[in-house]
Amino acid sequence: MAAPTLTAYVDAAPCPRVEVFFPSFVAGTASVTVYRLAGGREQQMRGAVSAPTGGTLTRIDFEVPFNRVVSYRAEQFDAGGQSLGFTPAGTITVPSGVTWMHNPLNPDGAVRVQLGGDSALQVSRPTPGVVSRPKGRRVGVVLSEPRQGVSGLLLHVLTFTDAEADAVQAMFGDAGMPPVVCVRLGADYGVMRVPQPLFLSALSVSEDDINYQWGGGELSHRVEGDEVDPPIPGLFIPLLTREDLNVSFATRSALNAGGLTRADINRLYQYAGAAG
Repeated sequence: MAAPTLTAYVDAAPCPRVEVFFPSFVAGTASVTVYRLAGGREQQMRGAVSAPTGGTLTRIDFEVPFNRVVSYRAEQFDAGGQSLGFTPAGTITVPSGVTWMHNPLNPDGAVRVQLGGDSALQVSRPTPGVVSRPKGRRVGVVLSEPRQGVSGLLLHVLTFTDAEADAVQAMFGDAGMPPVVCVRLGADYGVMRVPQPLFLSALSVSEDDINYQWGGGELSHRVEGDEVDPPIPGLFIPLLTREDLNVSFATRSALNAGGLTRADINRLYQYAGAAG
């Protein structure tokens, strides 16, 4: 059993990300659930929930926050679902000078964006409740619920081409996707007192013309919404598929050339998307 090997990719194919590779688990491990810890929050990693394992596991995390220390560890389970304990944790920091957005169920649609300086000027975390004033009492009694997450957050997302604008708009409900985006702040914006990554839902995203009508192409997308839970982390789109490998290698022998192990084959991410 070993800590995961973590590899950061900072290119735009399709966006900055981390490969989380576990080279081994304790004997008897049949499945694992991987957890990411960042900024005091531990979340299950998308695509790595009750994931079957043949002794190793590799997954790509497209939701890793930028410019901060992030750690990963996995809880191991036997065939009967009994926990076998956690692996050691591995840590990594993914640098990014720019901000990225994507729908959690479509990382291929990720867009590098700029946020207007008037974004997140007000951050509210309301506590639902009422003040009751029973007869005969001088002061009221508060009846409240647990405090909510960030509510009514306003981001002005700037795009500069039709392709960028179309991609941003598509994140909010096209192709049957839930209107939820993952916002990962880059160093270009500075500091915003919201969770990272931020999962934000907006049911209506208007476009404000900056200089589009004069041929400049710049639009401001008014994203106003609430912090929400992301789609359940068991839902994901595999990055590398068997079809990708079939297109990239003429024969099974060609694929196995060089003594590749099953773990090696599962990590041939350079062929992801080859099948179109």
